[in-house]
Amino acid sequence: MWKEFFSSIGIDSVKVDTVLEKQIAAPGETVKGNILIKGGQADEPVEKIQVLLYMQYEEVKEDSDFSWHDKDIEEINIQINRNIAAGESETIPFLIKIPDNGPLTDGSHKWYIKTKVFIDQAVDPEDEDQIIVQ
Repeated sequence: MWKEFFSSIGIDSVKVDTVLEKQIAAPGETVKGNILIKGGQADEPVEKIQVLLYMQYEEVKEDSDFSWHDKDIEEINIQINRNIAAGESETIPFLIKIPDNGPLTDGSHKWYIKTKVFIDQAVDPEDEDQIIVQ
């Protein structure tokens, strides 16, 4: 019982790590990677995995107190719909494309891939990796 409770609040639950083949990409290039999932102390029902390519950009807006903003570029959803067993390891490959006309990484543009594992009634584990677009 305690293992399930701790997993539901994110302690010793499923872990996710996104490993990119390359950290540097060019506009229009397809980024390859693997999502590494490691089961926690208890079996957990995983609904899906979301891989999100987004860009942070700096722009001063009169209606915002913040100068950095996020713009979602592409989202991939991988349906799992099964339990990840305690201690189980799984690797899931993915591809995501940098837009042809996307800005290069510089002082006012940054690119990221965020991976999120959706677990019903629990804290959703996430991972975030920066990509340099040049």
